[in-house]
Amino acid sequence: MNTGQSLFSIGALLILSITVLKMNNFILANETVMQDSKLGILAVSLGTSLIEEASKKAFDANTLDNEVDACSLLTNYPLGRGVGEIQDSSQTFNDFDDYDGYHYHYDYLPSAEYDLYCKVYYVASNAPETKVAYRTWNKKMDVIVTSESMQDTVVMSTIYSYWHFR
Repeated sequence: MNTGQSLFSIGALLILSITVLKMNNFILANETVMQDSKLGILAVSLGTSLIEEASKKAFDANTLDNEVDACSLLTNYPLGRGVGEIQDSSQTFNDFDDYDGYHYHYDYLPSAEYDLYCKVYYVASNAPETKVAYRTWNKKMDVIVTSESMQDTVVMSTIYSYWHFR
């Protein structure tokens, strides 16, 4: 093998090494994106489940058994758990605003642990993004889902309105 052939072989090995290195970087980047997507989907699923659970409950503690025809009859601030409702157990909650200040640590999945935080407050009908300091027929819940394994935080919201059939 002469010098030209040796240089050609070294150049070919160099190109092959660079190609393998770039392929490994590409595969690693794809795996990271796939893992973040899976964790994000799980976070959205947990947040949606919590919103659905809260939406199945009564609008207010005062509307559990009877209808209410004035906002002044609804629960005033501060919203949150009532008497006999346990902080760590949403199964004991009987209405939507009991979830205000609720925190749940979800560690049942092998892939990651999640923390869910809830805020519930009244919003005006004509400005559902604005928190108001008075009672209205609309309550908004913000669910924040975080995990040390995720790069982003998932924030979800829903508005729950009071209505009653006669």
